[in-house]
Amino acid sequence: MMAAGKEVSEIYYNASLAIHSGSMKDIERWKESENFQLQELGEDAFLKVAYRRNPDGVVGIVQSWGLGLSNLKCEELNQPILLLDEIEKPGNLGAILRTSEALGAGSVILSEPRVDFFNPNVVRSSRGLLANVNLAVGEKGEILEYLEKFGLEFVATSAKADQCSHEFQYQANTVLVFGSESEGLGEFWKGKIKQWIRLKMLGSASSLNLNVSVGCVLNDYNRINQKL
Repeated sequence: MMAAGKEVSEIYYNASLAIHSGSMKDIERWKESENFQLQELGEDAFLKVAYRRNPDGVVGIVQSWGLGLSNLKCEELNQPILLLDEIEKPGNLGAILRTSEALGAGSVILSEPRVDFFNPNVVRSSRGLLANVNLAVGEKGEILEYLEKFGLEFVATSAKADQCSHEFQYQANTVLVFGSESEGLGEFWKGKIKQWIRLKMLGSASSLNLNVSVGCVLNDYNRINQKL
């Protein structure tokens, strides 16, 4: 979080757990900082606030940051924009943020999400990489109005599409649109999609987990545009 420029106000740690995870070097360095409060906790107290199994001995409190569309940096459109419509599972969202950061999505936009971006499970599943992602949250109409001024191509997946993702010629200025885990893509965005693609399946499954689908499409985008 600090490496991404986010404001850390408090850090709590347990020395024995931090030694085991290799985090003590960071803690010793943080002791010299006056930018935030650093406090050691006993193991029982620390485990109550860690929110997950097998913690690494460090927990921080980070100030939330603005998620409006005005915070997006879309000036350089040589990376895909990932648009997630009404996503509802925090674990999935965190995993997708980790995947999008790893595979070079330029921006992530959450269209009327059903989950809080700052949910602890989002933070945990993203391994903290949510702070590195150029992200905004908004309503469908305002998102469309914002994106239309860039002349972007909207692409979405469908099991009924004729073109396969690994054969599709992705343009640099592409918005990759994905629907919710339970209901898929809503009617609002369906009407805006000009290009539909499908993931080639070798087994009997007709669909994949949302994070896996995002990873497959981003990987195909990077391969077609010779980024991988």
